[in-house]
Amino acid sequence: MEEIDKERIGIRIDVLYDIINDLNNDEELQKLFGIPVSKSLFAIAEENDFRIEEGGAIDLHEDDADRFLQILDRIIKDNTV
Repeated sequence: MEEIDKERIGIRIDVLYDIINDLNNDEELQKLFGIPVSKSLFAIAEENDFRIEEGGAIDLHEDDADRFLQILDRIIKDNTV
């Protein structure tokens, strides 16, 4: 059987904790998802991709989904730069 070449990616747990904390404390996301925000989000690891997604429990309109992605992007960048 051939070995599958899987590159490893990683994020320090303390950085992940800070990202989750910032997501939970964002007032705009609290209005969209409720408190805590993290109960509506999933961390997805797939091949060489690690991402945070909304879990589908809330029916987001396209504008809300776009705003979520903007806030998520900002929070991740703020914590990983």
